[in-house]
Amino acid sequence: MMRQTLVSASMVLLFGAVALACKAGGVGDPCIPNDEFSAEYSGATESGAQIEDRSFQCETRVCLVKHFRGRVSCPFGNATGRDSPLIPEAYSGADSEQCFVPGTTTPVNVPVNSQCQPRKGQVYCSCRCDGEDSAAKYCECPEGYDCKEVTRSLDPTLIAPGDKYCVKQEDKVSDGYTCDRGFGCHEVAGGCGFTKNAYEF
Repeated sequence: MMRQTLVSASMVLLFGAVALACKAGGVGDPCIPNDEFSAEYSGATESGAQIEDRSFQCETRVCLVKHFRGRVSCPFGNATGRDSPLIPEAYSGADSEQCFVPGTTTPVNVPVNSQCQPRKGQVYCSCRCDGEDSAAKYCECPEGYDCKEVTRSLDPTLIAPGDKYCVKQEDKVSDGYTCDRGFGCHEVAGGCGFTKNAYEF
């Protein structure tokens, strides 16, 4: 009887431990930050990272903007925001001069720079995998991702000290990163693979 009780207690502890970890479904899926649905948003800057913890596009509700420049929904930026002229070898579509709010014909009213070729694809769903809050639920990072502290947030109110998120293993970029001239998608032949000045997933 005592042995059966001990086995039952062990099973309760095991399932309890499993329940404490939330599944990291959707980690790595591309996402458009909610800010981009505003016509007054110029886009992210590549010097730091941004966590959006109420993303309606991610199962995890977390969209990570990791040292990324511009808007996901406008890879070539607009005429008033690019830091150098758009070359024809990059893109020559009719929508090259303007950015639009995703899924609409509403133009963005502020300058938007182009994305940076080396940082293309660095906006994706993530989840909080560790931190100092003992009462919080943390996820387990899937294969290909490391649990790392996002040390510099563009909005420090969204990341508590010690919070860690699932980050792509191959991403070695650190804070203070800048996109070198000549590597903007508007300056690169082939336009970083984009075929229109809008989001392409």
